[in-house]
Amino acid sequence: MRHLACAAGGAAVLLALSSPRAQEPEPAAEEPATAGARPADPQGAQGEGGELEGARAPEARPDAPERPRPPQEAARASQPPVAPAPVAGREPIEPGFRERARFSLGPLELRPIALLALQAAPYVGDDALSQAGDSAEQPGFRLRRVRAGLYGDVAGLVRFAISTELAGGDEGTARIHEAWGGVTAARALEVYAGARTVPFSRSAMLGAGEGALTERPLAVRAIAPFTQVGIQAEGHLQDRAFSYHAGVYNAFQRADQFYAGQSESLAPLGNRFEGIAVAGRLATEPLGPLGRTLQDVARSPFRVGAGADGFFSNGGARTLYGASADVLVHASGLHALGEVLWTGASPRSVPTQPIAQVTSVSSLALVFEAGYMIVARKLGVSGRVEWIDPNMDVDDEGDNLVLTGGVSYHAYDDLVKAQLDYTHREELGGLSLANDALILQLQLSL
Repeated sequence: MRHLACAAGGAAVLLALSSPRAQEPEPAAEEPATAGARPADPQGAQGEGGELEGARAPEARPDAPERPRPPQEAARASQPPVAPAPVAGREPIEPGFRERARFSLGPLELRPIALLALQAAPYVGDDALSQAGDSAEQPGFRLRRVRAGLYGDVAGLVRFAISTELAGGDEGTARIHEAWGGVTAARALEVYAGARTVPFSRSAMLGAGEGALTERPLAVRAIAPFTQVGIQAEGHLQDRAFSYHAGVYNAFQRADQFYAGQSESLAPLGNRFEGIAVAGRLATEPLGPLGRTLQDVARSPFRVGAGADGFFSNGGARTLYGASADVLVHASGLHALGEVLWTGASPRSVPTQPIAQVTSVSSLALVFEAGYMIVARKLGVSGRVEWIDPNMDVDDEGDNLVLTGGVSYHAYDDLVKAQLDYTHREELGGLSLANDALILQLQLSL
C-alpha cells in the first residue's frame, strides 16, 4: 500500500509540473486590453471614426511593461486590416446605381450613356422582310443597338446629352443619336434645343433599352417621328402629377412603305424639306412617378399614368399629322399599357422630293401590353397584341394582327438583361405571309 501511495503521489506531481499554469506564475493583475484586442460590444455600438465605444485603453503604467508578443501574433499585427467580407445574398450592384454612376468636375456632373444589344434569331419565317418591320430576314445574329455618349448637368441649371448610334443602318455606319442642351433652372419650365425625341407616344418616348420586350410595338415604330431637330419646352409639376411638352421642329419625312416608318433627320444641311413641324403632349401621373422602365421591376404600389399628344408637319413632300393617347398602370409587379395611334399623310401637288403616294391616307393602330414580374428586379413575363390598319380605305395584307410574348431576366439592377420573344404576324386581308420570328436579345444598358 505504501508503494502504491508513493506512485500515485509521484504521478500527481508530474501532472502538476506538466500543466501550463504550473509553468507560468499567476499574474498579479489582469493587463488592460488594447482597443484592437477588446471584444466587440454585444450591441455593436460604435463611436465616431468607427471605433468601438469604451474600447480606448487606459494609460499605460510605468511599472507594467508590455509583454512581448509571440512571433505569429506580431506578424498578424503588422499586416493591414482585412476588409469585411460581403454580406451573403446582397447584390454586388445595389438598386439605383445609375444615379450614382457619375463623376463631378466642380459644378459639372457627367454620367456615361451606354447601350449594347445583340440579337440572335434562331427562327425566322421565309417571308420576313425588314422593310415591312420584321426584326430579321434570315436566322442569324444582329447588332441591334450600339450607343455611347455622355449626359451632363451643370449645377442643376443646364443639362445636355450627346450620344452616337454606332450600328445604324445595314452598313453599320455611325451617326448622331441625340445631341441637345437645355436650361433647367425651374422644373415648371425647361427649354431644350437640338436633336431630341419628339413628345409623341409613350412607347416612343421610352428609352430603347427600357421596354418589356425586345422591340417597341410595330405600330409605334411605323408612326412615331422619334428623334428630330428643334426647340422644345416642357414642365413637370407636383412630382409629375401634371406634365406638358411642346416643340417646334424641322418638318418630318416618312417612307412610302408604311412599316418602314419615319426618317430621323438630324438636318446636317439645315431644313432641306422646306417646312416646319409642331408637336405637343399633356400627361399625368397623379399617384407618383411610374419609374424609368415599362415593367414594374420593383413591384411598386399602385401607380397610373395617362397622356395624350399630337403633331402636325408641313413638309415639302407630304403634310403629316397624327395623334395618340395612352394609359400605363403599375401595381405590385403588374404592368398594363394601352395605346391608340392615328396618323394621316397627304401628298403635295408639287413635292420637293419624288414620292410614290398619290392620295391622302389615314392609318389607325391599337396596342395593348401586359406583364408581371415573377421575381422583383429579376424575372418577368410579358405579352402584347397590336391591331394595325395602314390604310383605312383598303383591306389588304398590310392590315396586321401582331401577337408577341416573351420572358426577360434582369441582372444587377437591369444593367444586364436577357430577353426571349416570339412574334406572330397575321395578315387580316390578302395573302397570309410566313413572317413569324423567335428573337433572343442580350442587352447591356447604362
